[in-house]
This record gives sequence, structure tokens and C-alpha cells, in this order.
Amino acid sequence: MNQETKGKVLIVEDDINYAEILKRVIAKNGYEVSIAYDGNDGYDKSIEWKPDVMIVDWMMPGMNGVELVKKIKEHPEMKFCYVIMLTARVETEDKITGLEAGADDFITKPVDFGELMARIKVGFRMKNLQSEIAELQHEVALLEMARTLGHEINNPLNIIYLALELINRSLKENDIEKVKENLNRIYQASDRIKQIVHKLISLKKPAFKNYVNGKPMLDLDKE
Repeated sequence: MNQETKGKVLIVEDDINYAEILKRVIAKNGYEVSIAYDGNDGYDKSIEWKPDVMIVDWMMPGMNGVELVKKIKEHPEMKFCYVIMLTARVETEDKITGLEAGADDFITKPVDFGELMARIKVGFRMKNLQSEIAELQHEVALLEMARTLGHEINNPLNIIYLALELINRSLKENDIEKVKENLNRIYQASDRIKQIVHKLISLKKPAFKNYVNGKPMLDLDKE
């Protein structure tokens, strides 16, 4: 998001004139705006352009708004896009249908532009909050991984380090048996590290266990 615009808004509306009016109002408030004129084009454009907020008309030919919202929210890169459904429907059941499809908010036609802009601002606040939470979750995951690697690999690495010291001493004393013994220790410790790496690569459903002070780390022994 650059300094020239506040973010990206995609309008999906089959009424060309109404879509252009919405675009002018939203762009005037500092947002970058694009338009799609049907559900299929809206889906393709959303995946390509990755808007922060979408305004989706309920009634459209082909793929309607509810179908479009459901499809968007199922896409892994678009699940946090904030979707405002634009509708003439006011029945509670209709709104529940939209919410179950994944819509985040509703605004009814004819649109009050002040209300529209307020809802768009809420959408951006929610999107930014979700991004911050995702960033924190990413940092937590990295910390858990670091604790796991530190705990699991530290012991075999220390064995390798000490064995190398003993090999160096044994070579000076020409004690070949000691060299062989410590080479075997290095082999076993290296094999342990290899097994740890294999477990990390094969990890499908992470489980956790407590580390120091109750901090979580990955449990690599859990199947």
C-alpha cells in the first residue's frame, strides 16, 4: 500500500452506470478502484488484483454475488479480503445467507455514500488487524520452530563438538581406537540430526509441548 492511495477496492456490479458512480465516489476518497461487470470477471480480477475490500452486487447474471463471495472466501489468498454485499434485499434470512457464504458486511440500495465510505473504512481496519494478527502468528511460529531446533539439535551438536576435540587429542597420542570410537559418536549424533530434519520435513499436523517457563515448542515425537 503506497502513500498515494489508501488501498485497493474492487467493485463487482453489472449496472455499468451505477458502478461508475460508485467508482468516482470511492476514488475521490483516496482509494484505488477497479470494476468488474459480472461474477466471473469479478472472481478472475480479484485473484489477479488482490483487492483489500470488495463491493459485490447480490443480483448479477451468471455467477451471482453470494456464489462469488463463497468462491472468493474459499481461495487461500483471498480469505481475508473484506467483502461488502450490495443488495436491495432487507430480509434477515437473506442477510444470513450472505453471511454464511462469507460476506463481512451489507449495504442496501440506494446507497448512502457517507455510509458506504464508513463501511469501507471499517473494512480496511479489519483487513489491517487481520494482517497484524497473521504477522504475530508468523513470528510465534518462528519462535516455536527456533526453540524446537535449539532443544533437539543442541545435544547431538555438543556431542559432535566434544568428539572432535577427543579425536584431535587421540591423533596426537596416535590412539587409533579412540579415534574410531569418537568417529562412531559423530556418526550417531549426525544420524540423530538427520532424523530430526526428516521429522520436520514430514510434519503434517503439528503438536506442541512445553519448553522452558511453559513456552511451547514443536513435539517431534508425536505422530
